Amino acid sequence: MTLVDTIAAIVRHELAAVRVTELAVVEDVHPHAEESDDDNYAVDLVLRGSGLALRRVPVATDRIGTVAIPNVGDLVLVAFLQGDVNAPLVIGRVYDDEDRPPTSTTDEVVFRLPLAADDDASVLASIRNHADDAAADPARELVIRMPPKITVRIVDGTVTATAGASELRLDQSGSSGGTVRVSSGSTTVVMDQDGDVTVESSGSVQLTASRDLTLEAGGSLTLKAGTSITADAGTTATVKGAVTAELQGSAGATVQGAFVTVKGQTSFSP
Repeated sequence: MTLVDTIAAIVRHELAAVRVTELAVVEDVHPHAEESDDDNYAVDLVLRGSGLALRRVPVATDRIGTVAIPNVGDLVLVAFLQGDVNAPLVIGRVYDDEDRPPTSTTDEVVFRLPLAADDDASVLASIRNHADDAAADPARELVIRMPPKITVRIVDGTVTATAGASELRLDQSGSSGGTVRVSSGSTTVVMDQDGDVTVESSGSVQLTASRDLTLEAGGSLTLKAGTSITADAGTTATVKGAVTAELQGSAGATVQGAFVTVKGQTSFSP
C-alpha cells in the first residue's frame, strides 16, 4: 500500500465517523409541560438507518416563544453539530406515505391537530392570502374550525363566528354601512353603524327587569299587536299626551273604575 492509499483510507475512515443529517423516528417527547420540570423541549429518537438511539435531543424552533413538540412516531430530520454524533439537533419534521400532509397550495398555512384524527376530533385552521390571484374568492381568509359545530371565519370586511344554528356576523365593507347581525335559528338581531336596531323572532320576545324598565323614542313609539295589548300596573297607570290623548275601539271601548272622573271640557258624540 502506497502512502497515498494509506492517507485515502484514513480520510475515508474519518469521513465515515462524521454525521451530517439523518432521518429518525420519535420514541418519546420531553416538552416543558410544567413550570417545575427541567425538560427543555427535547425528544428521544432512533435513527432510521442505523437504529442508533439518541436521548434528550433538542428540538429547533422557528421563533423563540413558540413551541410545537413532535408527536411519538413522527419522522424527523436530525443534524449533528460539526458532524458529532453526540451533538444531535432536530431541525425539522418530514411527511411520509403514512402521514400525509393536509391539502394546501402556495401562500397558505394550514393546521390540523392531530393529523390523523377525524374532523370532529380535530382542530382545523388555515390562513390564505391569494391577493395576486384575480380568480381567488376570497383573496384573503383566516378560518378556525372545531367540527361539527364551531367555525370562525375572517375575510376582507367580514368576521363570522358560527356555533351550530347560531351565528354572529360583523360586516364592514367600507368606512360606513357596518352591521352586526346575531342570529339563532329563526331569531335575528341586526344593529347597523347608523344606529338602527332590528329584532325579529318567529316565537315570543320577552323583556324583564328586576327594577325599572324604560322605553324611550326621540320620534314616534308604536306598539302593535295582531290580537290584543294588555297594560297592567300594580298601583297606578297613566296615559298622557302633551297635546291630545285618544282612546278608541272600532267596536266598543270601556272605561271602568270604582270612581270615574272626567276633567276638562267634555264632548260626547255617537
